[in-house]
Amino acid sequence: MLREYEDLYNDDVLAEATRRFGIDAGGLTLLDGQHSLVYDCRRGEESLILKITHTLHRSRENIMGELEFVNYVAEGGVAAPRAVSSLRGNLVEVLEAKKGSFLAFAYEKAPGALVDWRHWTPTLFKEWGAVIGRMHALTKHYEPSSEAIRRRYWHEDRDWQLQDHPPDMPSFIREETRRAKEWLMALPQDKDSFGLIHSDLHQWNFFVDDGTIRPFDFDNAHYDWFLADFSTVLQNVILAQARHYERGEYEYWSGGKKMDGQTFLTYFMDSFMAGYREQNSLSAHWLKKLPEFLHIRYLTMYWDKCRAREPEKLSEEEQASAYPWRTVKQMYDELVDGFWRRYDFTQYA
Repeated sequence: MLREYEDLYNDDVLAEATRRFGIDAGGLTLLDGQHSLVYDCRRGEESLILKITHTLHRSRENIMGELEFVNYVAEGGVAAPRAVSSLRGNLVEVLEAKKGSFLAFAYEKAPGALVDWRHWTPTLFKEWGAVIGRMHALTKHYEPSSEAIRRRYWHEDRDWQLQDHPPDMPSFIREETRRAKEWLMALPQDKDSFGLIHSDLHQWNFFVDDGTIRPFDFDNAHYDWFLADFSTVLQNVILAQARHYERGEYEYWSGGKKMDGQTFLTYFMDSFMAGYREQNSLSAHWLKKLPEFLHIRYLTMYWDKCRAREPEKLSEEEQASAYPWRTVKQMYDELVDGFWRRYDFTQYA
């Protein structure tokens, strides 16, 4: 949980959340706690996921916008688990704290399981692309039920507020943020390239259930270019592939073939784009902008890594122990070198 509000959370908050949703308090399993507390739980015969976050992270209206969008895409054919109401009929329950409030909400638990990297196949990549394509096709026609619950636009995220950056943020990062924001602001925002997107559908945010991808964790859903969905997926699979490749663990998902980064990118993109185009069309000129979107996505990851765990107090091994398996310095150096701009997407356009 982000340090801004982790000291406000206690067992009483959790107990009240479970009471309001009728959840069995004795059967909770904590799944994640980075930005929100996420619990596996049960309500009678139902398997649910309970999430608790703070108003310092998201407002009640923002959460309502998330839940409405999830139910909208589920009704439109995406196999996303739907949001469920509390015992009082509310999708979001407000729990008062010493500062601000905690917000509790719940989803159906998606059947299936995370897909192991050893089971990555072109079939999976195609389905992955189709799910994102379906959501992009649906978002073209989506309007929230009220303006109050409209999700934020990309530039409203605090990452883009330079005045809120730590004073010791490197000057290169500060200038790169300013330049990236200006570049994005100049891009067109028509309904065929821009809308409310999931923005975080990497391999740890969906289950596979008998071949069906079931996306979850719409916490970061916001208005952005469709390419932002692409950049999240690509960055995660490219970095994961590179890590396994370095460790000699390529034989499972590639049929024993050694693949460098660009070769793997083609292996992935050919199937991913085939699935995407079955559900939605995206003008070819957009794909050529993907290297810049990947660079910008990495920039936001750098901010997040600097903020979340006070990396200066961690050893290099500790900094690189989790995704993206880089130290802060390594990420900085790759941003300076334009690591993500080396990839060529022309052939996939």
